[in-house]
Amino acid sequence: MTLEASDCVEILQLVARADACATARDAEGYAALFTEDAVMEGDMGGASGRDALAAAVARVWDGEAPGTLHLTLNALIEESGPEPSVASTLLLIAPLSPSPVAGTAEVHQRLRRTSAGWRISSRNIKSHRSAVRAAGQEVR
Repeated sequence: MTLEASDCVEILQLVARADACATARDAEGYAALFTEDAVMEGDMGGASGRDALAAAVARVWDGEAPGTLHLTLNALIEESGPEPSVASTLLLIAPLSPSPVAGTAEVHQRLRRTSAGWRISSRNIKSHRSAVRAAGQEVR
């Protein structure tokens, strides 16, 4: 699949909006960025479908320090295959904590064009636990 520049911008905005919803603890807004049949998997568990996804992320966010920021770094769009994918690094910053770097993770997402625009069809999150331990941070 070859994407137009406008598709790439929309996809990168979608990924950024997901992190903005996570920072705002807006589970419903976050889930709305996914397809109805979306699947999310990772070290904190998995979920299928928007309702389960919203409930799962709300539980994860409840365990984070207040004010934690979710930041996407180095997002790269891969256009090979039937659906584009985005690989990025997630950086969690807890600005009110004595140790502000709360964690990092690799994030891989598949995207699908829908009548509402691009949506995330799958998201896989793998924590960099060894890097967090090495830095002396608490691992959740």
